[in-house]
Amino acid sequence: MYARVMSTNLKRATIDEAGKEWRTHIEPFKKSGMKKAYMFVDRETGKYLSITIWEDEATQKKNAGSPEQKAGREAMTVKYFEGPPQPMGYEVLEVIE
Repeated sequence: MYARVMSTNLKRATIDEAGKEWRTHIEPFKKSGMKKAYMFVDRETGKYLSITIWEDEATQKKNAGSPEQKAGREAMTVKYFEGPPQPMGYEVLEVIE
């Protein structure tokens, strides 16, 4: 498995609205190899993390470059983020559920 972590700061006044819209942009990728997705926020600071778990790195990279994912990321950036999110990728080594 592979994880993509996106981080930036949210405009604090838009946190709840951002959460609802994030879901609409991310959920469709469950059909193309995304296993799980999490959105974390610190309401005090506005710090935002989005962690998506994918079948593998190749699947994530293919989806990251798709027009749908680029459009969703741009929409979120314009409306809710203080700056573009910074992506990082990680191999998922272990999971406890």
